[in-house]
Formats: sequence, structure tokens, C-alpha cells
Amino acid sequence: MRAVSRPARVLQPPRPRFILLTLALAFFWDLIPKGGWGFWPELTLAALTFWAMRDPDRVGVGTAFVLGVMLDVGRGVALGQEALALVWVVYLAQRRSARILWFGGWGQALLLLPLWVLALAVQAAVRLAAGGDWPGWGYFGSAFANAALWPLLSYALLWPQWRAVRSDASASLS
Repeated sequence: MRAVSRPARVLQPPRPRFILLTLALAFFWDLIPKGGWGFWPELTLAALTFWAMRDPDRVGVGTAFVLGVMLDVGRGVALGQEALALVWVVYLAQRRSARILWFGGWGQALLLLPLWVLALAVQAAVRLAAGGDWPGWGYFGSAFANAALWPLLSYALLWPQWRAVRSDASASLS
């Protein structure tokens, strides 16, 4: 009896519209007021990290800066707070992407967690330098929420790119 095998799958390049859609949805999610509870994921941070590692030619430091300034304006925080944090995370994620992508979802989440904590620490430092209040330790909970969601998020963002490879037999029949 022959074992039934799944058809091989190949990861295709992402469509620019899909990248734009996912970044826009993440951006609008982050503009929703969360009431100061820190364990909501920062989806713009996670989506930018994902696309910066997977498609660095389309999503890079410039995209992170623009989205960061838009988040600064949308949230009404010190101008540059989000932008500086997003730029640093994208830069570091792109530099380490070859190592990070070697691991599975949970391994990637553990490797990205320090970058996300760094991003939130930069935001808190800019807030303090601008005369704001300390946001509290719960503020860093969103980095842990990102890490907990990372395997599911990365699978969801990769799913539209998977294409089945046609075998020689099916290719000759069509």
C-alpha cells in the first residue's frame, strides 16, 4: 500500500497589496484605545517585524519611520516616540533575520521578544524625556503578547504565499 503524500508547497513572493493591507490593519488596530492595559499586542510592531525580515526590499526603515510618525500623530504622543522605536526594531530584525528565520514560530518569538521590549523601552524613555509619566511595568506586557501571538501571526501572514507545486504527472495532463 502506497502512502499518500501531500503535494509539495513553495513559498511565493508576497503581493505588495497584501503587505499594505496587513500593515494598514495592524496600524488601525493600534489606534484603538485599549484603556491602559498593557497586554494588548502591538500589531504594527509585529507586522513590521515580520515583513522587514521576510521582504526587506519592500518593508524597511523608511516604512517603519512613516508608520511610526503616523502612530505618533494618531495616538497623540511625543512626535518620534513610536517612529524611533519602530526604526530600531526593523533595523535590528533585518540584521538578524537570517538567524531568526532559521527557527520555528516559538523560537522566533523568543528571539524577537528582546527587540520588542527594547522598542517599548525606547518609547518609555522618549516619553520620560518629554516630561511624561512612567507608564508602569505593565506597559511592557504588549511585547509578551506579541511573542505569544507570533506563531499564529506569522502563519497567517505566510498562508497566502503558499502555492502547491504541480507534479510532472499533473503538469503533463493539463
